[in-house]
Amino acid sequence: MLATFRKTWSAVLLGTALALPLAASGQARDKFVYGVPSTISSAIANFTFAKELGYFDQENLDVELVPLAGSGVIIPQLLGGKIHAAGASMEPLVIARQPGKQNFPLKFVYNYLRNSVWEFVVLKDSPVKSLADLKGQSIGVVSLSSGNLYTTRAILQASGVDWKSVNLQPVGFGGQAFQALKTHQIQVLNLWESMHAALEVSGTPLRRLDLPREFQGMSSHGFEVTDKLLKDNPQLIARFGRAVSKGSVACHASHVNCLLAFWKHYPEQKPKTGTEEDILRKELAIMTPRIENVMFFRPDEPRRMGAYADRDWKLLIAALKEGGEVTNENIPMASLYTNELVPEYNRFDAAAVEAQGRNWKP
Repeated sequence: MLATFRKTWSAVLLGTALALPLAASGQARDKFVYGVPSTISSAIANFTFAKELGYFDQENLDVELVPLAGSGVIIPQLLGGKIHAAGASMEPLVIARQPGKQNFPLKFVYNYLRNSVWEFVVLKDSPVKSLADLKGQSIGVVSLSSGNLYTTRAILQASGVDWKSVNLQPVGFGGQAFQALKTHQIQVLNLWESMHAALEVSGTPLRRLDLPREFQGMSSHGFEVTDKLLKDNPQLIARFGRAVSKGSVACHASHVNCLLAFWKHYPEQKPKTGTEEDILRKELAIMTPRIENVMFFRPDEPRRMGAYADRDWKLLIAALKEGGEVTNENIPMASLYTNELVPEYNRFDAAAVEAQGRNWKP
């Protein structure tokens, strides 16, 4: 996959890099371009709720959400200055820190999806009962450059399944992926939680395969930025992170209002068939798993939006070592993430934000 980065990175250099403006009081709003690691869907409803409730305005930000597919695209876009930050999977940066690999000047600054979004699902009547049954089976993945594939490999290895014994099929997401599963071209889908929920509400019963215990409760995505942006303009990142934090807290306080606000900003995303009650019920089933993963906190940890712990990365490094992608586990944590902006992300009245989420009217 890193070879793909080099090719895509070269292509990016041919384009015109996006200017990264510094925040300045009294000037026009500062542009902030965020790379969404998938298509636009209700999975980003907390961002639109942040916009609707005025949180980006309060930070003097003009935020643009750009859908991007896979780490093979996201990393070159960051390095080329075309986006300020991206919701990126964590695996590629760990691998980039290995001997002989590209040591990308990137860092994670916000722990976003605190519980992994990636799942293994099969049709409800499938003979596959556990991950151990996947030997010789075909697994549908969004693309062969997806950052989660390294952890997928580690999960299979930990379940006693040789990586070489499975057949990976890039199926994208949405209808084409669903069709591949329903017609038995693949036996299991390895996509994200809201995508699987969309398949279920469309009428296809699914069953989720249990992950090995050591892979449960792992972070999967965070906000990744360049070292240069972090050094030159940390407050720009802090303002964006605070607005997103508030949007997430408000969304968690009222899933219904959050979804309605999403449809206000993306009316084309609202299904056209069915009663209002049925549409709302089905779409809430798709959105809810995502916001729950955003707001996931272990029983023993404080509720600090955006905060990482070494544990999040050590679990990942161990998983990647088991999957054969890591040979050197002694990666300085400071080269992977920083919590320096976490106090800024949490500098707001959470109770007041929750009330704003509940009290918002369409």
